[in-house]
Amino acid sequence: MAEHTIRAFVPAADGFSTESVGGNVCLVQTLDRAPATRPANASRHTVCQSWAEEATEGPVVFVRCFTPQVHPIECCGHGLLAVAHIWLRRLHRDLLILSMHQSTVHCWRSDGLTWLRFRRESVVAATVPAWTAAVFPQQPQPVAAATCGGERGYLVLQWPDDYDLGDLFPPGRGLAQWSQRAVICTAAQPASGNAAITLRYFAPQYGVPEDAATGSAVRVLADYWSHRFNTLSAVQCSPEGGLLMTRLAPDHVEVGGYCIPTGEVANDA
Repeated sequence: MAEHTIRAFVPAADGFSTESVGGNVCLVQTLDRAPATRPANASRHTVCQSWAEEATEGPVVFVRCFTPQVHPIECCGHGLLAVAHIWLRRLHRDLLILSMHQSTVHCWRSDGLTWLRFRRESVVAATVPAWTAAVFPQQPQPVAAATCGGERGYLVLQWPDDYDLGDLFPPGRGLAQWSQRAVICTAAQPASGNAAITLRYFAPQYGVPEDAATGSAVRVLADYWSHRFNTLSAVQCSPEGGLLMTRLAPDHVEVGGYCIPTGEVANDA
């Protein structure tokens, strides 16, 4: 087994080094076969177990992702991006299939970015909840909202164009008294260019006070903003910062970002 530390959705396109900051850190374990157990110890970062198996269409890389507390993750965008970055090089492939929880995700590299293809999510317009004034007391308040998935899915809150989401204070554990949905805050940024948006992601109910760069969230936002944009250049305004790109098609969404390796440790396990 080898362990690779990867930063996914790094916010700069050039000048990469092992000291680069930003993006979402993931520890990727490359294995010879399916593991019998979860990762042994908690980590500071997301941990992804990955291994390849031969199929009729070529190799398929299977992925299991876990929180730093070793809880399984249903869909982990930055983990999948980091795994794709490693295995595309490891297998010398231009295109590769990832499998996570029986979902198939195609991945490839283009112009320095690693890309993932997901099934398109559908959002449903909703009334802005009254409790947002208590959770986000700063002015202005959200101007629109939408949901995606069930009661433990996502709530999208949209702020006015060009609003600086960095002014929001993380809601903390108190969010759980109002909703079990992860909250995606977003605003279009027309002053920064066409299809430019910002986002922040809060899920303290699930041990994530604020995520650094969230592929699953931008997958939802691709559908949310589809009435205005077919592509997105999304800056995540977390303390770490991240840059996430999307391209929308009728039945799928492509999510891309820059990845850099920051370390590798070989183990005998």
